[in-house]
Amino acid sequence: MKKLYLAVLGLCSLTAAHAQFENKLYTCDKETYSLLKNLSESQLGKGSIYLFTTTHQDLAWLDHIDACIADRDTLWLTPFLERLQEDPTFKMDIEQTSIVMEYLHRHPESKPLFDKYIKEGRICIGGTFIQPYEEMYAGESLARQFYLGARWLKKNFDGYQTLSYFNVDVPGRTLQMPQIMKKAGVDNLVISRHERGLFYWKAPDGSKVRTYTPGHYIYFYNVMAKEDTAAVKELGKEAVLWYTKYNDVKKAHTVMPAMLNYELKWDQKPVKNTPVFIDKWNQVEYIRQYGEKKWEKVNLPKFEYATADNFFNALDLSTQNLPEIYGERPNVWLYIHGPSHEQAITKSREADRMLPAAEALSASRALVEGTFNAYPVERLNEAWKAKIYPDHGWGGNGGVMTDNEFRRKFEFAYAEAKDMISDQTGFLAASVKTQQEKGRPVVLFNTLSFARNVPAEVPVRFEEGYARGLVLTSSDGGKIPVQLSNVTNYADGSIESAVLHFVAETPSMGLNTYYVNPSDEAVQVSHQAENNQLENRFYKIELVKGGIRQIWDKELNQPLLQTDKFMGGEIITMRSFGNGAGEFDAVQQPDMEGFDKTTLHAADWEMVENGPVYTSYKMRTPIRHAVVEQVIRVYHDVKRIDFDVDLLNWEGVMYREFRMMMPLALNQAEVSYEVPYGALTVGKDEMPGAAGERYYVENSKQHPRGIGNWISASSGKVAVTLSSSVAVADYIDPTENPVGYTILQPILMASRQSCHYQGNSYFQPGDHSFRFSLTSHESGNIAREEQGVSANAPLVAVYQPVQQKNAALAEQTSFLTTNNSLVKVTAFKKCEDDNSFIVRLYNTSAEEQKVKLECMGQAFDLIKTNLIEEEIQPENEIVLGKYAIETYKLKMKK
Repeated sequence: MKKLYLAVLGLCSLTAAHAQFENKLYTCDKETYSLLKNLSESQLGKGSIYLFTTTHQDLAWLDHIDACIADRDTLWLTPFLERLQEDPTFKMDIEQTSIVMEYLHRHPESKPLFDKYIKEGRICIGGTFIQPYEEMYAGESLARQFYLGARWLKKNFDGYQTLSYFNVDVPGRTLQMPQIMKKAGVDNLVISRHERGLFYWKAPDGSKVRTYTPGHYIYFYNVMAKEDTAAVKELGKEAVLWYTKYNDVKKAHTVMPAMLNYELKWDQKPVKNTPVFIDKWNQVEYIRQYGEKKWEKVNLPKFEYATADNFFNALDLSTQNLPEIYGERPNVWLYIHGPSHEQAITKSREADRMLPAAEALSASRALVEGTFNAYPVERLNEAWKAKIYPDHGWGGNGGVMTDNEFRRKFEFAYAEAKDMISDQTGFLAASVKTQQEKGRPVVLFNTLSFARNVPAEVPVRFEEGYARGLVLTSSDGGKIPVQLSNVTNYADGSIESAVLHFVAETPSMGLNTYYVNPSDEAVQVSHQAENNQLENRFYKIELVKGGIRQIWDKELNQPLLQTDKFMGGEIITMRSFGNGAGEFDAVQQPDMEGFDKTTLHAADWEMVENGPVYTSYKMRTPIRHAVVEQVIRVYHDVKRIDFDVDLLNWEGVMYREFRMMMPLALNQAEVSYEVPYGALTVGKDEMPGAAGERYYVENSKQHPRGIGNWISASSGKVAVTLSSSVAVADYIDPTENPVGYTILQPILMASRQSCHYQGNSYFQPGDHSFRFSLTSHESGNIAREEQGVSANAPLVAVYQPVQQKNAALAEQTSFLTTNNSLVKVTAFKKCEDDNSFIVRLYNTSAEEQKVKLECMGQAFDLIKTNLIEEEIQPENEIVLGKYAIETYKLKMKK
């Protein structure tokens, strides 16, 4: 038979010179011949090409959400399930669990097929609910991706452990994601828009996950779109990387990945060509050059259907040494969410804070009652599901429908969290043993894990004749300075309603009680305030038309502002031409066309409130296409200045953006900002160099940045921290003749355009409101984290609760207390599996930290779990390594 086959090959040599695949012979040019010969002689020649097949699917983008759900059914999953039945060698990847959930909703009868093919290892499903903009969400929202991802898969598919997380489209990675993944049991990451190859991606704690990038996820699809000649040559070139840089374990079965990842509306010819091509490739045993009669026997790696998990598992055996990369890759597409969808993302950020607060208050009630009967499990589950549903597919075809649906999801999560907080604080406040002889009680709740001394706002109402003035006392009788706003009066001059303002002390994750009584005492102030300047024990502030000329920190003896170009708090507008997302290698920057700023309109400040708690100033001025109304509120008993910015009557003109400028008098300032479960320092914590593929700007030089609750700058002993209601901020002067000093710049909003050719414009017309808070402190102080977060998490107030008959809670109570200020609690909740409590903490420092938990004096057994609450082992104490995120189960002892 061999002689007969060689004769056939000889006959083939007489055929046309351009014949390519012919039986087991492949005829090619000199370059391809050399590539295939070298491949054959390499260790990879006897290995495999693992073809893992999926479609990349934003929840929408190609069309509105419902249309895409139907397409995923009819054009992908249903045909692929049929293919799995027809071809026992075929395997497939599904990038995220939301796709499986929506398919099972449409086809519940298909569940046994998923069970079967998952057990056979022929379906791999990604470990997250969707593929998010990682930096857009807070830490708990990222953790819950794996609750509705890896955990959901285990619970619904007989313990199936997925090993891979797919996020192939977004050119951005947040700093702590490798640790979040690893502690959810997900070891592997599939990305793209990053130089092709394999590496370990490391988090600050040292956790690392294997990461595969094909360059761009469209790469192999494009190879399959080529004629056979070009496709073979391209594969020969691709193979060089995999036998020179990887597959270094001798005698191991070697592997090379080929990820066929495509979108459903693309031309399907490359998809249909794939099985035809791989069949031809797999038959090749001989190669020769054009015009030559002589052929050479080769061993080429054979294509095999595989999953991402298959590839990573094989990699364990074939490749010993992978490079390591540390750090964040700043998101290049960040304009698409915060600035271009301001009101939606504002609700997302509020829900990021309020859902963990609702859980913590519900857990606190369970602690008080000794039962989880009132814990709103289903409401919380549905709220979290809505909160983390919006992915990276904003805009696109049908983008108005998609964007509205995403916004509704955030608004639902926010509204549910707000309602649950109201329910639980109402119950807990009624459980406090208040004393009517002390006055009318006000119970304040702190949902953060550190004691706070912060401004509180409490709406109150009184019956006619009750009081013309008010006095506030603590539970031990001490007088507290109080200030009233929004006062309405009865005909007799007594107070009908008002908002009480005071600075309240509250314990960690607990409550404190204050009492209101009528008073005729005159209000006393201890500060100096005029229309253009103010001085209290913390700051000396000078106001000028359009902004703040100077803030002098009296404690640090330091001017905070450098106002030769911009005033503090000044609003500017620039042209912001570009897209939220697109094929660009750096964030598209604004330019000076149509530039305007508030100081060009010379509006005066008006002192509108002046009392013992705070003094506020208001300014209203036109700016191009809108009106800016600003209120500055300077507190006298806490080191804090609030900035309320309202952008009114915005005309929705395309390609404009607005920023608030805070120019700092800090030499060579070091800029940092909050990221999920941590903080990033600019120039230190980014991935080194550029991402590659088509992204050639160094990661450390990408700006602006997606931020959490705060952005901060420090120089020497002085630091300024700005809390922010918006998701994106800059620190480099974007205007002509840029200054070299740091300007903290929250980006309020931008009217950019979807990059889809049928996509929508992000006009965002109408009124928009923004909130910021500034404080200054010594560099390296925990005040950065605590005050940066605190300003965005106001205390929750319950006025005059109706006391329960068996009320027994002390007037000051902490439900959960820690003894280490460097460790923060991000979740206090009911365990998903039983009636235990779950506490998640993270270490803000680079040193190991020990911490003790106190739960109202109740004894408990401590069990360490992974991120998705699977038990690991009992513990006697809590120890967190540097920058570690850890989860513990508390089993209360009876």
